[in-house]
Order: sequence, then structure tokens, then C-alpha cells
Amino acid sequence: STLAAAAVLSGVAAGSFLLGRWCNNNSSSNSSNSNKKNNNTNDNSNNNKTDNSKSSDSSRLQGGRPQEEKAEEEETAPPAAPSRPLPAQARGKLATEQLRAFLRQLPSKPIGPRGQRLDEAHSSAKAILLCASGKGGVGKSTIAVNLAYMLKQMGLEVGLLDLDIYGPSLPELVKVPEENCVTQNEAGRIIPIDYGGVALMSWGYVRPGEASTIRAPIANQIVTQLLTLVEWGPLDVLVIDSPPGTGDVLLTLAQTLSVDGAVLVTTSNTLSLADVAKGMQLFDKVEIPPLLVVRNMATTCCEACGYEQPLFADAALAGLAGFLRDRQVGLMDLPLDPLLSKAPMSFQPAMTYSYPFVRNPDHEARPAWAGLGRLAHAVLETLLGTEIQGEATAGEAAAVGPVRPKEAAAALRLRAGGLLEVRLRGGELRPVACGELRAACRCAHCVDDMTGEVKIDQAKIRADQTVRAKGVEVVGNYAVSIVWADGHSSIIATRALVELVHGGSAPGRGVGSGSW
Repeated sequence: STLAAAAVLSGVAAGSFLLGRWCNNNSSSNSSNSNKKNNNTNDNSNNNKTDNSKSSDSSRLQGGRPQEEKAEEEETAPPAAPSRPLPAQARGKLATEQLRAFLRQLPSKPIGPRGQRLDEAHSSAKAILLCASGKGGVGKSTIAVNLAYMLKQMGLEVGLLDLDIYGPSLPELVKVPEENCVTQNEAGRIIPIDYGGVALMSWGYVRPGEASTIRAPIANQIVTQLLTLVEWGPLDVLVIDSPPGTGDVLLTLAQTLSVDGAVLVTTSNTLSLADVAKGMQLFDKVEIPPLLVVRNMATTCCEACGYEQPLFADAALAGLAGFLRDRQVGLMDLPLDPLLSKAPMSFQPAMTYSYPFVRNPDHEARPAWAGLGRLAHAVLETLLGTEIQGEATAGEAAAVGPVRPKEAAAALRLRAGGLLEVRLRGGELRPVACGELRAACRCAHCVDDMTGEVKIDQAKIRADQTVRAKGVEVVGNYAVSIVWADGHSSIIATRALVELVHGGSAPGRGVGSGSW
């Protein structure tokens, strides 16, 4: 934040000179209005004297500043950054209730070593998300923490795991009492810390305030224990905050858990953007699909007048649009907000709603809060296979061409006799039991939306071989609507179809076959 402030004050950021002029104009206008109001109460002689003084000053002032000062500033002002096309901003289109219902249709997966069965696992999740960055200092941990708590505000059960052994950030962003904060149960598994309804775990909570002077093999063992021995219970989403870079921790994570997608955090400068490509290469190698790229601290907003301007002006942005479009990866901009990056000085009870940023109701009107809400929706929609829409400028369209339509991951077909089959991407057909899809329905008749209580006997429905479908209709490219023979209707997420026919995990989630 210090470097960002210095960049704005020195005029390095594009448009910073305009920001100062905007504020000065507002200040001059307010001062002029105040003087005019006071002059109206004076007698005619004072008015004439004031008018003469103002007319004399008007020959020397322009835009609230002396002309000679303005000319000098115009000579020394940095040249304006050229306009460059940026990628379209990802924006979701589904309501929170729909996202929550579609996510909970996904089969639960064990949070444990690969190959472990769900009935053997002590913890499970519908989705495992990774928050990563190619380099440090881009705000990755801040975004990971606030993303987790924003998902909690959407009504989901969320866990947050900090995998940075040498420099854990979670204990600084979410402070908890140090006395006996981490415990183990009788089975020897680690009990996560609950703060504000989100389950938390970090090596920094286990050894608070200690420098981790340990070698990489020991650190990898600690990472493996954090990935497999924390008893989260049943979760909707597990958010994992990885250390920056493309080192051992990410490889250990990919070998241990089945990660559903990654959010890559960067800033708008050459050093950070160069690491975006490296991060994409690693994700391709370990088969972790990138969901979104977050361009953090993209803009700054004047607290006095509300004027928003880019914080960085870098030539590397010119190639970002085509790079992300070619890979069909969305982009999300987040503004610089001093309150977002502000860490608590001491522990505060969760009932005070002091931190993290998105839990504080006083922050709901700030642009960063709205941006984090859009980020949570966009991440879930991309995970579920929804086509994230974006608004591109004419310059961008000319530079990178039209967006290729994204093929749906699966399609549902109605066969003779009311049976169903799934056509996967590539044309492969897989039969699916009607009872499985009927039991996965998350409508208000089947599941209490407020409590999440299942109101139907799912086991009985799954075992019923007489369940038949009467009609199937596509809902966008993210779901299908099924009308059953008894008249009931269900909306099933496309991703749930894919994972159902693959036995609980989507294809292409294993570790890459290439050498490390």
C-alpha cells in the first residue's frame, strides 16, 4: 500500500495528475460559492470592492489555480498512458439461491489422500478451490480470506486453509486468541478454529509468532498433514490459500487432493503479469483448471470526489486480453481499498463483525465489497460450468477477435421409456439412473432452503427403479430441467451430471502424467 500511495503521489500512475486537478476544482468551486454567499450580505461599496478584486484575480486564476502554476505543472506532468484494450470483466448471472442449490447437487468428495473412499473420510467438500499467485505482494491472502467469508455470507459451509508454512498470513488477517487455539481430538486429528462461521487452519495458529526455520522436506510433511489430518466435517467449499510461486507446496497439493479450480491473483505490472503465464503452465501440468484471473489493485478511487483511475499503466496489459481469451479464462478487477488491506491490531470477538473486511456491515457501500461479491459469484458460476458473460470494448474486439462459444460439459438426453443418458463433451454416451437425478433435486419441496434440511428420503428414491422422466429442457449451458412422470420438476447442474457419471469426480482432475 505504501508503494501504491507513492506511485499516485509521484504521478506515475496514469491519470494521477487529473485526480489532483479534480479535487482542486471541487475545492475551488466550494470556496467560490462560499465567498459569493458572504458577499451578498455586504453593502454595495463592499460588493464593488470585492468584484474589482475578483476581476483582478480572474485574469490570473484559471481552474482554481494560478495560470503560471498551471503552465508549469503541464510542462512537468507525465504523459498520459495510451489507451489499451483490456479483457472483458467477468460478471455472473445467477441468483445466490440458484448457485447454492447447484453447488450442493455436486457429489461430496473426501478431503484426504487420493483414492480414499467417501465413507472412509472424516471430512468432505462439494468443491475445493485454490487461491494462488505467481509472486508475493499482490494481495492473494487478503482475497482468499474475504472470498471465503463472502461464500459464507451466501449461505455455504466454508473452510479456509492457509498452506504457507514460512510466512502464514491467515493469523494476521483473522486474529484469534493464542491460548490453546489449536487442539486435537481423540483420533489425533486437528480441530479447525471457528471464527464467524468459517473453519480456519494455518501453521501460524499451531506455532503462533514463531519463525519456521525448517527445511523443505519437513515443510512438505507439514503441508501433507494439514491437507489430510484436519477434521473439517462436511463442507460445501474448501478454500486453500497457497504460498506464492510454483514450488513444492502446489505440487504436494495437486498430488494429495482433487482440486476443482484455481483463482490466480495478479497486479497490472510486468513482473506480476509475467508470472500469470507461469501459473497457467503449472495448472495445465497438474490439471487444475484456472477459473478466474483477479487483477487486484487495478484502480484507486478518490475518497473526496469519487473519481476512479487506473493505478498502474503498463505495456504488459496489451497482451493480457488475447492471452486470457485464448484460454477462455475470465478476468475480474478489484480496486485498491485501504480498509481492505488493513489487518486487525488485536483479537476481536466474532460478534463485533470487525474483520475480515466483508463481515463489517459498514463496508457494504464500498466498491471493494461489491467487487468481492461479484468475484464469489463468478468463481462459483465458472466452477459449475456457467458461461461467464463479459463486456468488451470495440478496441478489444478488434484486437483479439470474437469470443469462442464455450461448449457445455455435458448434455442430458431422454430415451425411450423415460430413461436418461448423458452425452459428455466429445460425444461419449453414459446411462444415468433416473432415481439418482431425482434424489439430487434441491427445490423448495425437497430441501429447506433456510436450514438445508433434506425433506425427502433420498436413499429410497435412489433405490426406486420405477422413476421415469417425461421431458428434458436445456437451461442455458449450465443446467437441465427435468419433468418427471409424477409431475415434479428438477433443475440439475451440468457439472453434477459430469461428476455423477464419473463416480463423484470430474474428469481431468488427476495429477499430470508429465515429470515434475
